[in-house]
Amino acid sequence: MNRLAGLATRASGAAILAVLSLGGASAHASEAALMPLPVSATVNAAEGQALAITGRFAVRFEGFSDARLQRAVSRFQTDINALTGAAPTSDGPALVIAVSADPAAGTLEAKEAYSLKVTEGGVHLTAAGQDGVLRGLATLRQLVQPQGAGFVLPYAQIEDSPRFPWRGLMVDTARHFVELDTLKRQIDAMERVKLNVLHFHFSDNEGFRIESLRYPRLTEVGARGQYYTQDQVRELVAYAADRGVRVVPEIDFPAHTGAIMMSYPELAAMPVDPNNRLAMFGAAVDPTKPTTYAFIKGLLEEMSALFPDVYFHVGGDEVEATAWNRNPDIVAFMADKGYADTVALQDHFFKEVNDIVRGLGKTTMGWEEVADQPIDDSVVVQAWRSSEAVSHITGQNNRAVVSAGYYLDLLWAGVDHYSRDPLDVDATPPDSPEKIIGPKPEHPLSADQKNLVLGAEAALWAETVTDEMVDHRFWPRAALLAERFWSPQTVTNPQDAMRRAVVVQEGLRVQGLQDQAQRQRMAARLAPHDVEAVLTLADATVPVRNMGRLAEVFAALRERRPLRLPSLTAPVDIANADSLDVYRMSVWADALARGDPSAAAPLRAALEKYRDNHPRFVAAAQGVDSLEQAIPISEEVARFAATALEAVDLKARGVRPVGGWTANARTMLAKQAEVVAASSSSMKIITGVPQPPALLLIGLAPVLEILVDSLDPRP
Repeated sequence: MNRLAGLATRASGAAILAVLSLGGASAHASEAALMPLPVSATVNAAEGQALAITGRFAVRFEGFSDARLQRAVSRFQTDINALTGAAPTSDGPALVIAVSADPAAGTLEAKEAYSLKVTEGGVHLTAAGQDGVLRGLATLRQLVQPQGAGFVLPYAQIEDSPRFPWRGLMVDTARHFVELDTLKRQIDAMERVKLNVLHFHFSDNEGFRIESLRYPRLTEVGARGQYYTQDQVRELVAYAADRGVRVVPEIDFPAHTGAIMMSYPELAAMPVDPNNRLAMFGAAVDPTKPTTYAFIKGLLEEMSALFPDVYFHVGGDEVEATAWNRNPDIVAFMADKGYADTVALQDHFFKEVNDIVRGLGKTTMGWEEVADQPIDDSVVVQAWRSSEAVSHITGQNNRAVVSAGYYLDLLWAGVDHYSRDPLDVDATPPDSPEKIIGPKPEHPLSADQKNLVLGAEAALWAETVTDEMVDHRFWPRAALLAERFWSPQTVTNPQDAMRRAVVVQEGLRVQGLQDQAQRQRMAARLAPHDVEAVLTLADATVPVRNMGRLAEVFAALRERRPLRLPSLTAPVDIANADSLDVYRMSVWADALARGDPSAAAPLRAALEKYRDNHPRFVAAAQGVDSLEQAIPISEEVARFAATALEAVDLKARGVRPVGGWTANARTMLAKQAEVVAASSSSMKIITGVPQPPALLLIGLAPVLEILVDSLDPRP
């Protein structure tokens, strides 16, 4: 019996590992792989203790049903067909759904709690509201397991509810346009892991991506032909709502408005050169002109009608002082109003915009800079530069959504994001003095402050993310963060999270996620004669962190050379921040280190693949610049894999290393740690700290480190 009950409140990390860890090769499909982990669950995986999926579920609603729930059940049935690979030819087990009508369904106040029971008599799902049904069906999908000649649901008893009501992803469609079908795939995956907010950043310097009938130049000039029609926006919002996902739009003001100012240059504080993209970063709209606020009111009035959610995000971040203080009329306006600096002027601007949003019946959201000065208590503030900001935001009685520590475009490892709690004000310190609002927190959040934290969002900014990269830049890390945002605070074991993430990610792929298919397509573009050689290297490596992909761009800026943006088609763009293969190997290595010999065989087989790939990759790389640049990394991957194989053999034979083996292995790890440190902050990238060949790090390093530490523990 797999006993998960009370993990959130009664089990330590060690106990969780004992219950759920992969246990090397001895673990198989009967292991529970739920993500997010429920508050309380008992899952019985013993043979004969499971409900056979013999056909289409016979669904019966008790208490309440509507068209949205019927569609949810239809999607569930389709997903079960995909997960089992069999078209239903007969009646299957009973699924009874007892649900009460929730007037707040589809809002921040929606009731998402549910209970799930699987017995020999069928499945009984009880929910406090319609959204709870969707969350219960998400868990039920994850319970599907192969057994014998078919598929089953293990007998289970689950009680569950979310830790935070706001659990989101932010997608940036301004820097690189994201196709509607790609957005829908993210929403599908969000439903399956209980994420419930899609923050839609559709306006920035690079583009304005939604059709405006009132201000048509926004797409005629500011979109370069890539935008969503209003009908497509309505379609997307309805699609998301069906799946329990709220869509929160963002139009960023007063900075990040390059596309707006190119379309309507009279709004700019200073003349904007449409050919100088770099100058856009220091530009902003004029906050002193009545015409600016008339434009904003007209635009928000039109856009807010497309988005029924009560929250509307208006940005407010990264306003450069020079955007305003070079304009003598703006400087005179500040003097007349008694504003000491541009921070005070921005506060004036934000209050005007907040009044507009409130006048439209919406609640304003803004990035953390809007809370530099005291603001209306109704405003929701998104912390992004440091966790310390959460203390300041909630300390002045504003509600907070936390994105600090969850910027997926920075390409940190999933377990790194997973280790940062939204309520921990020390989780993500500021990396420079200008990125601080308010005083440094002297204490953890008080109970009242914690109650003001609505939840968190993982953000994916798209400077280095194209449409075909969205799936693998979000997942599987978004699934790990779905657990951080849903499950109780005490669910923190990274090794177990990786074990479950492997199974959950494979399930998402079966149900339509295209991360692996897109990566294969990208590899085929570079090496159509040997795609596997490129993918094998990509699976053993990870990209440099913290905007390292733009190292050459920053170098051009430092050296005053013409800017050339990367094509985003190289091996570094195929490699993911987290490899499922590395997840698997890390868990096997941990199991072997803990004394499970059955983990040796699968770990050895995986490492042999990476050791032996180098000659094949060298052959595939010939004549392709981006692949040839990665040859030194391929050679280093082979060295790491070979050394890890030696460690596996030593561990399996119970023999301690002799001679200089340990010193050599630790030297390899230390050198790789130095390479990793080179991209440990964006400032290192910007100032020109040298980066590794092909901008790739060795993803196998954590696997080797686990094995070396088990053979020769550090004092």
